[in-house]
Amino acid sequence: MVRSPSVSSASSSSSHYPCASSSRPSSPSKRSFYDRSSASTSMSSLDACSTPAQRCSCELINESRLKKLYHDHAQSTDGLWHGPLSVAEWTKEFLPSRETPTKLDSDALPDTHDAIAFEDYITSSGVCATVFPRATLGVHGKDHTTNTFLSADVSILSKDLALDHDSRVVRDELLGCTLAFGDIVPEKYDPCPFAEGKPDTEEAAYTRGRLAAIMRAVAVNSHRTFCFAFVVMPEFARLLRFDHAGIVYSELFPWRTSGDLLHFMATFDRMTPAQRGCDTSVSAIASDSEEAVQAKEILESSDALPAGVHKTSVIPKRHRGTLTLMNVYDDEQEAYHRIVVHRPIKSVEFFTGRSTLGFYGVDLDEGVVVYVKDAWRIASANAVSEAATYRRLIKHEVPYLPGFYHGGDVASWSSAKPTTSTAGIEHKTRSQDFVRSRDDLLRRPGTIKVGLNPHVHHRLLFKKIGRPLKSFESTLQLCTALHHGIQSHGAAYEDARILHRDISGGNILIDKDGFGMLIDWDMCVWRENEAEVEKIGQKIGTWAFMSATLQLGFDERPHLLRDDLESFVHILYYYVFRYRPTAPAGSPIQKHLFASMEKVFNTVLYTGDEVIGGDDKSNYLASATHFDPRMMHEYVHPEPLRRLMFVVRDTFAPLYASEPLMDGSLKGDVGARQLRKLQAYRQAFDAACTRLESSGYLSSLFRTWTEDCDATRYQWPTDDAATDQMHPPSPSHSATKPSLFDSRSSRKRSLDPAEDSCAHSGKARRVTIDGDFSAGASARSCLASGRESSRLVIPSKAQ
Repeated sequence: MVRSPSVSSASSSSSHYPCASSSRPSSPSKRSFYDRSSASTSMSSLDACSTPAQRCSCELINESRLKKLYHDHAQSTDGLWHGPLSVAEWTKEFLPSRETPTKLDSDALPDTHDAIAFEDYITSSGVCATVFPRATLGVHGKDHTTNTFLSADVSILSKDLALDHDSRVVRDELLGCTLAFGDIVPEKYDPCPFAEGKPDTEEAAYTRGRLAAIMRAVAVNSHRTFCFAFVVMPEFARLLRFDHAGIVYSELFPWRTSGDLLHFMATFDRMTPAQRGCDTSVSAIASDSEEAVQAKEILESSDALPAGVHKTSVIPKRHRGTLTLMNVYDDEQEAYHRIVVHRPIKSVEFFTGRSTLGFYGVDLDEGVVVYVKDAWRIASANAVSEAATYRRLIKHEVPYLPGFYHGGDVASWSSAKPTTSTAGIEHKTRSQDFVRSRDDLLRRPGTIKVGLNPHVHHRLLFKKIGRPLKSFESTLQLCTALHHGIQSHGAAYEDARILHRDISGGNILIDKDGFGMLIDWDMCVWRENEAEVEKIGQKIGTWAFMSATLQLGFDERPHLLRDDLESFVHILYYYVFRYRPTAPAGSPIQKHLFASMEKVFNTVLYTGDEVIGGDDKSNYLASATHFDPRMMHEYVHPEPLRRLMFVVRDTFAPLYASEPLMDGSLKGDVGARQLRKLQAYRQAFDAACTRLESSGYLSSLFRTWTEDCDATRYQWPTDDAATDQMHPPSPSHSATKPSLFDSRSSRKRSLDPAEDSCAHSGKARRVTIDGDFSAGASARSCLASGRESSRLVIPSKAQ
């Protein structure tokens, strides 16, 4: 089996052309979307097809944005394409058995290579009676989580939409109705040329990225456990299966001379929803159904939402479309709760990995408004479920948590009305099995070191709904929320014996009463798990806020408590400089400040198979290289905030101070002075390490300057709320060059190769690595293009 090599740039020079009608042309001669000069393409010219389909490029489409999107998605699946399987093996593994082969009518084969001709071919074959194959390259489906418009060339729909380009219904429903999809491409756009011993190309990466982007859009706008796809070239085709562990692809097969493609269509038509990859633990309900009416009544009387979160974000007013009824299973109570939700309010960038979604919902059985976290957790010996972690935290009365009360792995028998009718369908990935069971690991590029653990569908319910830390109403509220996070973290470490390992701005929320909440414990470690606790060299957490020591990688030691505590300091500095006016807008001082932020929080170096950073971060803690105290004295207000920033910074300074050099040849007073400096350095270092063996000292500093602050000497204002300094409101904002800080792509590292996370506050994707492998997995694309030691600035989480 051959796996995909490192992704080459997917920013292909492919062209898109004005809207192509998705309805059938009145002329018998079908218009080819590959040939600009003629109305049709004969069989003799099929091999000359060299550009992708002329997909609609109307005002809804931002071509440069889509190219970037496809490039990012291609990189997100790098190393996760598993195959090729023979068509017989792929069919045996993923399709239910069907004895009668599908006969191929050679007279019905299309004489042009385009989506409309392909639709006509499949439709006229009569193999689809319950689903609707449609050419969709001339219409657009709206991804409601990103407001991006996407569509495949061909979509297998659950209902017969009238494909009008200007129809709002089509735009709203297309992605949610897509059961499977495919692209019609020239041969050079085959996504897996490496499977045939050919070099990878930009065109291949473009197709991989486009397919992955469409897969993600389909998944977040419907409820999927996996999804089938296909790629059709003039003479050959491939079958694909996406799940959260990767993509399993078939060998190339001659679809014009074999019945394999029709057999797939015919079998797919007869599959159950679960066999098609639909999540059977959810069902669509009408907006006037009994459950929907009950949910609206509960919502109307609820006061669970914090300031800035409106009830219309749970269920829109006067909503006439369908809603979703989730059946959430608790694996400890062995009971279901029925949750009514609308659409995800938070999602991640990519489909592979944890692919966490966040919903506001209404629990009909508990009678409360809740937050739903839907994720695909890693099933490995090193990782416990987040539900189990929350139960342990609650048992030990850890404060400032988000109110977990129900959830666990989505049961294999979960259905719209819970029964055992789907007991044979598990919400568990399978792609990893097609690497684990073969010897192709030896043939993979050494820079691709991807984890092989399965992912299991996991769903949690929380009674507390928080708002993002970036929405703080005053700097006192910001510091108080951080203090509460430290207290929660400390109690978890001391009492529940759990180390969080992913302290970030996105993991600290503010509840409706202004208290902080520490969330997202899916990357934690239970301290009795000595094998994981003592593991050396792991870079775990969110890159922007990860400790400088872990990023530098000089000390061969495990992830310690003090690494998490340091992350709280980085959050404080980032949020103050990002969300409070300090230096005058547009001034050289502000530009220097932003440049320092970029270096401190975003710099990554790819060297060999290692990912490192932390130089600038350690420098700001130990010196005035960044965030000069003189600048802060003048521009950071109020005074208690500034003093707090100074003292917490000083707490970590000894850890990053330069050790004095000793010259053994020096004698007398000079040598004695050197020795005293070395002794002072070591004493300061040891004292700092001792103070940071618990969270008590750092917590006391926050308490001193917040709740215990002398109000007669120091004033905390009540009106210094968050205002984004990097993106101030402006009529021309959309036309400005995006900041490096403006991204949904929070880079996060964990035990998983392609993992991402979403939580109550709009968390974004993590760049991740498997705990058993080198950090080079996340750098594979840069290594492939020869940038092995280049300095790369990656975007921080846009909080």
